[in-house]
Amino acid sequence: MHLMIPHAGALDEAARHAFGALQLPNLTTQLTRLSPAETWGSDEFSPQPPHQLALAALRGQAQPSAAAWAVEADAELAWALMTPVHLAVGTDGVDMLPPAALHLSESDAARFAALLQELWPTAEGWQWRLLDATRWAIGHATALDGLSAASIERAAGRPIEPWLPEARTLRRWQNEAQMLLHGHALNAEREARGEHAINSVWLGDIGRANGRPAGVTVDVRLTEPLLNGDLAAWAEAWQRLDAGPLAQELSSLTLCGERFARRFTARPLPLVERLKRRLKAPDAAAMLEAL
Repeated sequence: MHLMIPHAGALDEAARHAFGALQLPNLTTQLTRLSPAETWGSDEFSPQPPHQLALAALRGQAQPSAAAWAVEADAELAWALMTPVHLAVGTDGVDMLPPAALHLSESDAARFAALLQELWPTAEGWQWRLLDATRWAIGHATALDGLSAASIERAAGRPIEPWLPEARTLRRWQNEAQMLLHGHALNAEREARGEHAINSVWLGDIGRANGRPAGVTVDVRLTEPLLNGDLAAWAEAWQRLDAGPLAQELSSLTLCGERFARRFTARPLPLVERLKRRLKAPDAAAMLEAL
């Protein structure tokens, strides 16, 4: 099995400290047994996170198209992931709350999606998929072609200015959604319950699925707690990963951070190299810091 773990490492000093305190014997065993292979990514400012770049390479695609992968679509339509969000205006700019902070139910998600379909109507060729409460997909044969935007996984929980799309079409759609949502009765209901208003949407992860299957198992259990800044939950998820999938015999392991995704594979090693690794186990914490 080829196992991929997004958000295995983070550049935040608190996250590094949380990881350094963990005991992950099976991860260390895997890094002792497996050898470094491909590396994907560049820096923490790229619009797509490294695990998506790695998935695109494994699929034989030039660029990621996470929305199309999520709906398991063919190349007939281009797709974008739409995320309902709350933008909080502060003295230092505008921050996007993590989607989980909305506590959006499936039924309320359907009501908000029905409202927003006024802007992306099925009568004009748009298709909608509600993947879960805070992850929707919209598809169209032509309207999304040539558009690109940062992944929600880059922008969530952070100031949005560095991640705003350059395309005028995407900015216009976002502005229209904000005007539609402003003061709407659905948000009045949420605010009466003490919940954050849904005052915008984020469109990203745009593309077509024009590659082959990736042949990889992606375990995303670290993603939500890290995006939410819940480092205790992130550490607990790491321990479950170590006791579960990382305890299995893996043919490949791809670990992904904010800058790089690195693949480790099983391959024959000279006796001297095997002895070296047994005498001095790899430093898992240092390796993840480098991601």
